[in-house]
Amino acid sequence: MNPGLNFFEKRFAIFSFMFLTGVFRLASFFTSPDATNDAVPSYNPFDKVSSLFQQFVYLTSFFLLLARPKGSVRAAIRDPWIWLLVLMSIFSFLWSDYPAISKRRGITTFQTSYLGLYLASRFTLKQQLQMLCWAFGIITVFSFLFSLAFRGVAVEAGANAGSWRGPFTQKNLLARLMVLAAIIFILIALDKPKHYKLAWGLFGNAVLMILLTGSKTALLLLLTILMVLPLYNLLRKKDTILIPVLVSVILIGGSSLIFITENWLNILASLGRDPTLSGRTTLWEIAIEKINERYWLGYGYQAFWLEGGGAEIIWRHEGYKPPHAHNGFVNMALDFGVLGLIIFLTIIIVTYARGVIWLRAGNTWAELWPICYVTFFFMYNHTESTIIEHNSIFWTLLVSVALSMKRVKPTRNLSLPPDVHLVDKKVKQNSE
Repeated sequence: MNPGLNFFEKRFAIFSFMFLTGVFRLASFFTSPDATNDAVPSYNPFDKVSSLFQQFVYLTSFFLLLARPKGSVRAAIRDPWIWLLVLMSIFSFLWSDYPAISKRRGITTFQTSYLGLYLASRFTLKQQLQMLCWAFGIITVFSFLFSLAFRGVAVEAGANAGSWRGPFTQKNLLARLMVLAAIIFILIALDKPKHYKLAWGLFGNAVLMILLTGSKTALLLLLTILMVLPLYNLLRKKDTILIPVLVSVILIGGSSLIFITENWLNILASLGRDPTLSGRTTLWEIAIEKINERYWLGYGYQAFWLEGGGAEIIWRHEGYKPPHAHNGFVNMALDFGVLGLIIFLTIIIVTYARGVIWLRAGNTWAELWPICYVTFFFMYNHTESTIIEHNSIFWTLLVSVALSMKRVKPTRNLSLPPDVHLVDKKVKQNSE
């Protein structure tokens, strides 16, 4: 491995992670701090810079994939379901109400996906976790200092007055990034690296930022992840039905608490009026009715929530214009129909199952990264929409996690076949 190229690729990966979070846009400077203000965001000069960064990231990762064709193909075929969903996003323009937009965004989603493929083919999961620690460490500290320095734009006003949003447009965007950051930092810290105290400090900073955003959903999700983390670790030590049952109870309980927290005002209001929830629940009911109208393939990638699209009836009923369904699974069915939703759930189930096998094959906390990330990704989409998006750190990480896990046998004591040892040896040599 060329030392200069190795040096560049690691820093390129860190830069790519940061770009995908949207931190470089400094969007809070150009968006009203009052979430109820319908004013159009002002011109953002950083969008042009972000566009240049986008071209740099995707062109560079594309050529780096071509430079290692065997490794790229080997990683790509580990999960064909990923590419089936990506193909749906590209070709959904054929049935979309806005074919030009669906086609353009589908192509960008393909670029976001092959960036995840590049990361999976070039770096081990442990290396990816370490580089994520660098990227999110910078973002966490920067967001904290930014919020202190520019409180007028970094702290929300109006209905969410006092909630920190940092350099992002809304507090929930900062909160979900900080939950992800906290998961990364604690997995790094528990393995006790050379600078593990720094990792614990960053974890504390991320938790503080979650509290300052005022996002109860983010806090509940983090607490749920922290509760299942030791149970996931026990899965590699004990073959008992009790641990999976406990994990299931905690995940179901956590998901229920997140739903209740997000809708508690509507629930209280409904107790005095009628047995159906208002707010998001009504939005979901109308959205499901619209799904039934285009049951199998949906309305095309990101076409439903556009002006003149299928969302018009929801907007009229709600009295405002939500940009998505506030539920990733409903949004997935609107974009790709029930067929796309089935494909996505297959990706989640397969990746989760392989994550269990993967953690049992190792003995460090880093092996818990895949299963922890899938848990985070699945649970957050109960109230947000972060499934398949262009320029999304969350979709890129799902692709990289799914394609990074080589097939290993589910019994820890069985020796790996010779070809797997050779592959692991080559990966380690390439990562030096």
